[in-house]
Amino acid sequence: MKLKNKESKTTPKISVIIPMYNTSKYLQNCLYSVVNQTYKNLEIILVNDGSTDNSKTIVKKYAEKDPRIKIINQKNQGLSVARNTGIEKSTGTYITFVDSDDEIDLDMIEKMLTTIQANKTDIAVCSFKETYPNGKITHFGQKYITRNYNTENALKAMLKEQGFMVSATMKLFPKEYFKNIEFPIGKLHEDVSTTYKLIMQANSISYLQDELYTYCHHSNSITSKKFDNRKLDLITLTDEMCNDIDKKYPKLKNVTKERRMRARFSILRQIPLGHQESKNILMYLKNHKSYITKNPEATLIDKLALKIALINPRIFQFLYKLSK
Repeated sequence: MKLKNKESKTTPKISVIIPMYNTSKYLQNCLYSVVNQTYKNLEIILVNDGSTDNSKTIVKKYAEKDPRIKIINQKNQGLSVARNTGIEKSTGTYITFVDSDDEIDLDMIEKMLTTIQANKTDIAVCSFKETYPNGKITHFGQKYITRNYNTENALKAMLKEQGFMVSATMKLFPKEYFKNIEFPIGKLHEDVSTTYKLIMQANSISYLQDELYTYCHHSNSITSKKFDNRKLDLITLTDEMCNDIDKKYPKLKNVTKERRMRARFSILRQIPLGHQESKNILMYLKNHKSYITKNPEATLIDKLALKIALINPRIFQFLYKLSK
């Protein structure tokens, strides 16, 4: 990778892109965790996506004290447009994304860059933990060891959520990978359409089991809202992702089959059973039972979930809510 003349090979500029929309309640914790990173050569791009709370005031105060912060104000157009704007305006060698209601460990960026440099890999991925309003904390990476992946194995780990997920956060990407890639405008689950394309450009990926990113669940999180039809984008985008991966990595077809079913499980957990699409999902599950029942990549939980969903979708939904 060609570095800009003013940048050291060991200390390249890293662009941290933070889209924000009405997250003033959580924004200060997020900004504190980014501004105080142990790695200092940062460009912190805050894309204000038409916030109507006092988010703009908060970031302005931070920007007055820290010249690394750039604020971009735009009308509300959604997360994808905000991220695309940040990418376009970025000047770093690497890019990482942080959601404005989340937090990162103070050494996250240093650790990810160090592992790229030490292992001569292209992308770094870290694990994460999830926090909930009731105080519950879920640890995601404890079962998986730090290691380097080739492209195919990294895709498999991502699809099976073995230490990391499809989220664009928790990762350090070369900026050049975004030359012909944008987040899809007007879609929910936009990361499903994007992250795998970035991974497919890499020859090698470093995974750190360290939980350096904290995903904070709030009462107003997307996952907590009532069902709306845009959530169905998960199925469409998952099928597109799996189709692309199948073409280039046919050995992963059992993994993508499982992922297609899991996307439908995810929607079935939330959708009203009187909704027309719920009938389509159940029909898909019935017609593609073998994607789970005869799939060596499918887990016992997958098989149990499929059986319950086909016997009684209401019990399927009830058990999911109970588990949360």
